[in-house]
Amino acid sequence: MRANQLRFKIVATPEEQLQALAIRAIVYIGEQNCPWAEEFDGNDYAATHVIGLLDNEPVATARIRWFADFAKLERLAIRAERRGEGHGHQLLTYLIELCRKKGFSRLYLHAQARLQPFYERYGFRLIGQPFGFSDHAYVEMVVTLEPLAGALSVANGPHILNRPEGAWAETGVLERSSVRMNCQAVAVARPPAEFALNSL
Repeated sequence: MRANQLRFKIVATPEEQLQALAIRAIVYIGEQNCPWAEEFDGNDYAATHVIGLLDNEPVATARIRWFADFAKLERLAIRAERRGEGHGHQLLTYLIELCRKKGFSRLYLHAQARLQPFYERYGFRLIGQPFGFSDHAYVEMVVTLEPLAGALSVANGPHILNRPEGAWAETGVLERSSVRMNCQAVAVARPPAEFALNSL
């Protein structure tokens, strides 16, 4: 890993959640004067949160909300003392690849208008009309990406799809628990043929 390369982690513990929320509070409430209720808008429990660590110090965060045919990137934030080091690019690249692994090829976001050129470098384009909230000008942007070969699907089966978010290549706890079962004795019970006919 390069000296300035962030290590990204999907939030999986209360401490990691606090780290993500603290970065957002520093950036959006502390720097940009966003009111508390607007920053913590009721969507945090319906999202996947990510933190970026530099020498185990949390310096970046974002969240993703999942919709039917698109993923929405939200709350990207880098601590002020670590800006200008390429972490924004690292964070956005990580988020895009995470979405692609989950099978999403259409991504949507609200960018502060001043950051429009940053997102355009990744293929995002403007849609809709400019708008404002929390005292900043925003634009809607969307990108359509090539589908990722090998993205998650129902064909992956129960064990892979039960693994923790982002850890789909690692054996999960539920897989390890399956050794407690006598797999040869587990069979799908089928009703007798006369029952199936009588139930129609």
